[in-house]
Amino acid sequence: MTDDYILDLLEKRDEEALRELEKKYYPYCFTIAFNILQNHEDACEIVNDSFLDVWNSIPPAKPERLNAYIATIVRHNSINLYKKNHNQKNEAVTGALPLDAASDSAYTDDAVVNRLAISDTIDRFLDGLSDKQNMIFVARFYFDESIEEISRRFDMPTGTVKSIIHRLKKALKAFLEKEGIFL
Repeated sequence: MTDDYILDLLEKRDEEALRELEKKYYPYCFTIAFNILQNHEDACEIVNDSFLDVWNSIPPAKPERLNAYIATIVRHNSINLYKKNHNQKNEAVTGALPLDAASDSAYTDDAVVNRLAISDTIDRFLDGLSDKQNMIFVARFYFDESIEEISRRFDMPTGTVKSIIHRLKKALKAFLEKEGIFL
């Protein structure tokens, strides 16, 4: 099932879209949620809630990359639940992007449009990175892998991984500001 077909089903409000989303994206979304929450039941709940958020936001939203759009919603919902469960407002994910603090939990039309604009800009930023930088960025900020996990996966010293992530965050901030997005 292609993303374009799923998007067409969502725009037509066809419930088959939810079944296809689950078939294609459940493992991907569960991994993101579980890496943040470290709880199987909470991760399952977040994935289901996130699919409902996708259902409620398309239309009017028309994401170019469905997987990135879904991942952003799952990540956002997971971090919100994590914060709620730990009752500390700023305890999200160590080193997470400021995008988390700037987002709100309501998926209003304006919020969806803003999220899509930011998502598209981040996608363009990622397209300009080397494959290794891209994989490190995604591992850290989408899959919430620890510095140590990334270090093992890429067989790099943790200090090198920290430096790469620090430079990527600075470069992303500069890229966003150049595009007129200030977080």
